[in-house]
Amino acid sequence: MTGIVINNITCLEDLLLFSKAWKEGKIKMNVSKVARHLEKDRKTIRKYLNGHAPKKTRNRISYLDQHRDYIIEVLEDEHQCFDYIDHLFKYLRRERGVECSRSTFNRFIRKDEELNGMFKKKKDNSFTERFETAPGVQAQFDMKEKMKLIDTKGNITSINIPTLTLSWSRHNSRKLVLNTTTDNLLSFLAVSFEEIGGVPKELVIDNLKQFVETPRRNGNPAILTAKFSEFCKDYGITAKPCIPARPKTKGKTETQNKIVDQLKNYNGKYIDIYDMHEKLEMLDNEDNEDISQATKFPRNFLLAKEKDDLMPLPRKEIRQKYHLTLNEVAVTNESLVSYKSNKYSVPKKFIGLKVGLAVQGDKLLIYYNNKVITIHQISNNLLNIKEEHNLKYDYKKEIKLDEEVILKEMRNIDYD
Repeated sequence: MTGIVINNITCLEDLLLFSKAWKEGKIKMNVSKVARHLEKDRKTIRKYLNGHAPKKTRNRISYLDQHRDYIIEVLEDEHQCFDYIDHLFKYLRRERGVECSRSTFNRFIRKDEELNGMFKKKKDNSFTERFETAPGVQAQFDMKEKMKLIDTKGNITSINIPTLTLSWSRHNSRKLVLNTTTDNLLSFLAVSFEEIGGVPKELVIDNLKQFVETPRRNGNPAILTAKFSEFCKDYGITAKPCIPARPKTKGKTETQNKIVDQLKNYNGKYIDIYDMHEKLEMLDNEDNEDISQATKFPRNFLLAKEKDDLMPLPRKEIRQKYHLTLNEVAVTNESLVSYKSNKYSVPKKFIGLKVGLAVQGDKLLIYYNNKVITIHQISNNLLNIKEEHNLKYDYKKEIKLDEEVILKEMRNIDYD
């Protein structure tokens, strides 16, 4: 019988054909001979004869396969940029409604040779000593500078994003600013403290020229600029500048700068600068709702507990002097604002609202709620309308109307 079996098997799976008869004792065979024929262990032969074959891995279609073409599309886009797999995962979750775990998505990317090749895995094996502070004691300030964002027309806007991170709760406050003037950065800090509802006792900063006149060196303390020194005095803050070339001193906020890299995911899709503000606000809210890897709690949850330990805000008169000074005007029904008798367009959503005007060089910056909503080149043209604001306005008709009004008024003048 052993010879008959050997003549009819070429692999272990063939033994399963004889399994039932073997277990019922209807056939007998020399297990050793079968093992030598298949070049397998006798224990393995007996397992198969008893019907215990290992389960095969099924070639299943992954849920994420349906999104693969879109993933390649965004990764190959000439403007969009994804530095981390985590950023791509969050983008797909927001924009495509992908419903899978972060680990499942990571495996999908890593197992796909083409997709995996589109990311560079970065490692830093250097040791960094961790230190924690009590609630309300410290905040860290840092800035992501000169990030280039691209709108749908290919226009590039260079932006800066200051970040304030509370050291205990890891709560982050971020804003988009175009110019890193001292006034803009102090305004950011003042507004951030108002939003979180208090002031930390210490503020760790790097050696920004807007804040630090002379850095710490050779045991000598840093010398702060006059404006920043006055700000710290008004808010009761102790400023703690880092030693030059030691960015890990404020590692909590340095790490959080990676979050704003997700703004590059939307390059080529921004409508205007206000859309950039809204995307940053979305990322900031999402980040503060997420669980911090360091604390294992959501940042907003811990902020609610930390508020009681923060110092109170200074009185309103003191805070107000650090807010941006803007010339407030109303937006007309034509979605226009006036500056020096000329009119400039704003997005239609601001019709009927009051916006603030600020001049920087030859540019007119228009703000709403401390956010720049559009920028115009200051000109002598009566009408200055941006194409992206989608305003159908007849420039010649407006000129003609003004001329008629002037002529009518001249006809009514009584001359002596």
